[in-house]
Amino acid sequence: MEQQEVDQFASWERDRYGVPFLTKCAARLRALGRDADAEAVKLLSQGSLTEAETWFRAAAAKEPEIESPSKFMLAEFLARQGRDGEAEGWYRRAALATDGSYDVRPAAEHLGDLLSARRAYEEAETWYCRAYYGDDPPGSTWKPPLGERIRPIDFASRQPGVAHKRAAALLAMGKVAEADAFLAEAEEDQRRNPPAGLAEVVTTAVLTGALVPFLQTMVSKAGEDSYQAARAMIHRWATTLRRSPTPESPPEQAGMEGVVLRISAHVSNEALRQLADLDFAVIRQTMGSAVEVSWDESSHEWKITPVHR
Repeated sequence: MEQQEVDQFASWERDRYGVPFLTKCAARLRALGRDADAEAVKLLSQGSLTEAETWFRAAAAKEPEIESPSKFMLAEFLARQGRDGEAEGWYRRAALATDGSYDVRPAAEHLGDLLSARRAYEEAETWYCRAYYGDDPPGSTWKPPLGERIRPIDFASRQPGVAHKRAAALLAMGKVAEADAFLAEAEEDQRRNPPAGLAEVVTTAVLTGALVPFLQTMVSKAGEDSYQAARAMIHRWATTLRRSPTPESPPEQAGMEGVVLRISAHVSNEALRQLADLDFAVIRQTMGSAVEVSWDESSHEWKITPVHR
């Protein structure tokens, strides 16, 4: 085999964490007790991509339909080559597996990513839901009691990153209230089960005409509880929109097209009171269809700037 082909394989197989893909597959197979397959996968780096694909396809083909590891590995192999259409089918089969293995959730998440990239948000949201909850019903905090057979999917932690992706898909579908309620649930789950390491802190949100009316409705009921709820909503969406922006602009409420609001999660009650009174329909008529709105601390009022597209 030519040296050029070996170098191409070595470059291709590394993922974003710098860990060789085949090494990860071998470790996964060894954890499943499939030592012979693990050794075979390690040797694939000495061959060609074609030979590797033949091996992964054969392993996925002979795997029972209820199992997921080999299907997931084949999907990852194909996706790393940019063959998303083929990968999608294998991610779907892995995500539908009922073996309760570790691979079901990431298969569902990656399937959601591919669907979201081609704007199939409704189906993407369904798979993000499976990736987040696993086999639990949506909204459930149930966990199997001790003594029952432990399955990885039952005890895997719910991933904030998946929550952000599902919320972004819901927002792209125009389901603002449902998206915000889900983020609040995910935030509470993260509070009860804090992840290891430092959490990302994002305090400024850039909200579009899809979310601004929702926020205005929250603060229109003047009162400390409403303002606290609004600040919590801003914090949730600041993180979500930073980590999982929708591939296209979500549907905006009529009369709110082109409105962009920059707002801090530490915004004052005074600023929220004034925000509730802003009439964006009038603002767009007088200042142009595209405007950016931000709080000016020195003048204690909202600054409205026309945006020239």
